[in-house]
Amino acid sequence: MKKRIVLALMLVSLSLSGTVAVHADTVAPTRAEQITAIANQYNPIFDSQYARLIAIASKAKTHAPTYAQYKAILLDFNDVRRIINDGLTSSVSDLDAVKAYAQEESGEFAISIPGLEKMAKSITTITCTKGKLTKKVTSIKPLCPKGYTKKKK
Repeated sequence: MKKRIVLALMLVSLSLSGTVAVHADTVAPTRAEQITAIANQYNPIFDSQYARLIAIASKAKTHAPTYAQYKAILLDFNDVRRIINDGLTSSVSDLDAVKAYAQEESGEFAISIPGLEKMAKSITTITCTKGKLTKKVTSIKPLCPKGYTKKKK
């Protein structure tokens, strides 16, 4: 019985003490802070993707179809970077849309760049001979022209 009374007194005293949960006001980040956060998140990703694209350039130039695909991806990449940078520097752009676009495009390049790297890596050059004539053939699967034989290393 004494335990019940003590427990009841404790509950009454807690409810009468007027304890109210206090919640801190949530502070929304400023536009400058949002811009900095987006830039810090996506610039390193895009910088590493650009470095990978530049590393492919010399090998891709040796094979016309691969080089055409390389140029298209590089053009798209540069356009994307320009659009994102313009969005971040504009005072009226929707930063959530800029962030979503950066996320989408970085994911797209994360898929397309490895395929281009694989294609560039598979480009080989062979030497073909026909009498005293020699020809170098560069391709993903190079074959000697009719009448030429592959020169052995």
